Amino acid sequence: MDTPREFDIVLFGATGFTGHQASRYFAQHVPQSETRWALAGRNLQKLQARRAALIEEFPDRPELAHVALVVADAHDLPKLREMCGRTRVLLTTAGPFSMYGENLVRICIESRCDYVDITGETPWVRHLIDTYHARAERQGVRIINFCGVDSIPSDLMTLYLAREVQQKLDEDLVRLNGYFQMRGGFNGGTVASMFHMAETGGLTELAQPFLLNPGEERLKKYPKDPVGIHWDKDWWAWIAPFMMAPVNTRVVRRSEVLYRHDDDPYGANFSYQEYAWCDEVFPARALTLSGVQKMVSELMQIPAVVKAAKEQLTQPGDGPSEESMVDGYLSAWFKGITASGKKIKGHFFSAGDPANRTTVKLLSESALMLVHDRDRLPESFKGGVLTPATGLGLGLIFVGKIHHVLPRGPFISLLTLLFISSALSGCGPVTAVALLQNNRDLLGLVRRDNGPQDALATPQKKQDDKDANHDP
Repeated sequence: MDTPREFDIVLFGATGFTGHQASRYFAQHVPQSETRWALAGRNLQKLQARRAALIEEFPDRPELAHVALVVADAHDLPKLREMCGRTRVLLTTAGPFSMYGENLVRICIESRCDYVDITGETPWVRHLIDTYHARAERQGVRIINFCGVDSIPSDLMTLYLAREVQQKLDEDLVRLNGYFQMRGGFNGGTVASMFHMAETGGLTELAQPFLLNPGEERLKKYPKDPVGIHWDKDWWAWIAPFMMAPVNTRVVRRSEVLYRHDDDPYGANFSYQEYAWCDEVFPARALTLSGVQKMVSELMQIPAVVKAAKEQLTQPGDGPSEESMVDGYLSAWFKGITASGKKIKGHFFSAGDPANRTTVKLLSESALMLVHDRDRLPESFKGGVLTPATGLGLGLIFVGKIHHVLPRGPFISLLTLLFISSALSGCGPVTAVALLQNNRDLLGLVRRDNGPQDALATPQKKQDDKDANHDP
């Protein structure tokens, strides 16, 4: 919000695994002189230990000794009101969000404080839409869910490509598919959220392809999520179901219908779908992905299995090792068809564990944009329960250098965080863009320190990662 407050951003859940990563990101990249941020959680001793750890890790940042600590519990309404009344933006990593997020959303709306999170719990967001969207819209408060790897890459890539087609080709985008390949781990909060949805019946709603759409559009049953595998001759790769598609596709479809209702559609009868792609001759990985996801889906319907798994798997507060987070990546290719049949292609790549490194960067930059770049937010969506595309728009995207395209047709490369694609050939111009903060230079997130030596940056990809950038 534009109202003067003590803080610009409060990081709620700062002592959890993802909150730990977010606090490191702010400690390294966000000086207190530019952005007044504070750490928040329910335990003062843990907050003090978190601040002390930041001071030790970043000795060249003496201002960290003065980072404010805010004690608040997700179920203590007076404390939440006090916290939200002190900040312009609340960034929360405290999940499962369906257990710990609703009071935060309600108090943020009352306090006229913008809100961002990294939930993937679409049934809970459906509840927020039904309960709080109109209220947030009246108050002019942006409640923006899905600000992590699910679903900023999918949502902003779709918006960007749709607008590029309209502006550069003077026609509409009618179909877009995303093809994902990733390596990384889950933290305890993500696993707990999945189990909580299973225990509360949320998995049934999760299967609804238009769960987040308004009105009667929510009842549409097609297209359903992909099942099984198939050979894609255009990509020359095996295609399998993608585990994050039941979240990302719902978010993209909500963004599309909100823009359509605002008389700014992506295209007539626009459709979006996602897959996992496996560049292999024999479909070993594709069959494994498809089989494992089907098996997990069936097992999650059995209460005894869910109970046993909760006791054995990663607990809240736990997460992948530092080494595994450094070695992770997310690579996503997008293929679209215009109204006249032209084909377009785009690429999104991020080094580092998708659920922990990339998510933290995207969430943090989303909150920073709400503070520093409000003039670039979509005019049509000044409040409500929004998606990244409707709440943030294209403000996270900075248009950069000119590259060349493959001879197959128009090619738009979405470059994110620490990566610039150099494996391009052929002829013809194309726009390259990057996700970063405050309209900085093309490598804005590298600029903030020393690139690969950055505590949250990652080294150059190893030779065994070369397939991550491969054009499938």
